[in-house]
Amino acid sequence: MGSFNYVASLLQGASHDDITPFTSSRPELKCIFRDVVFKEILDSFEGKPIEVFQVGAIESMEDQFRLGSGWSDIFWGNYIKRNGGKLVIVDIDINHIANSNFLAQNLQYEVHLHIADAARVIKEGFDVYYLDGADISYAEDAHDQTMNQFKIIENTKSIVLVDDVPTKARKLKDYVIAYGLASNWIVKEYSCGNGMMTIDMRNQNV
Repeated sequence: MGSFNYVASLLQGASHDDITPFTSSRPELKCIFRDVVFKEILDSFEGKPIEVFQVGAIESMEDQFRLGSGWSDIFWGNYIKRNGGKLVIVDIDINHIANSNFLAQNLQYEVHLHIADAARVIKEGFDVYYLDGADISYAEDAHDQTMNQFKIIENTKSIVLVDDVPTKARKLKDYVIAYGLASNWIVKEYSCGNGMMTIDMRNQNV
């Protein structure tokens, strides 16, 4: 079983900024951790209330998953706690939902949790969408799943973040390269984690 030192430190009152390596002593780790992307997105809203829809809850609270998954819940939740808004997280695994609920309860931010197939509940009306569902090691149609989720929200004036692009979003990447410029989308790729991508559609032509 892996170490739970990171979670223990959070629950004892430590700031995640203070216990994340790249924030001080090891800047070379900056984009290994997904934090830099989460913070970049949140900073772009300049303290305004936001509503976030996230596909995928916290898989495990072992320390290795802090690097492997990023635990975005903490970033969205703390921002919304300070500035207002709403956080919705959807996952088909009740254990993942339980992990996200545990951290939200203990760190005292509000979250709306749903055990469901994301494609059935994702909808327009959110400012940020984080598509981080199954990858091809769990679902052969992972690339189709991510693409189908995006198609439901592609006309929204939002920013979409996608994780693990090589293993769950190749079709989406090809799609945004082909159609993003005409739609006035701003697409950025990051080396963080297993490869991330943002699609900023806030100024898109609809």
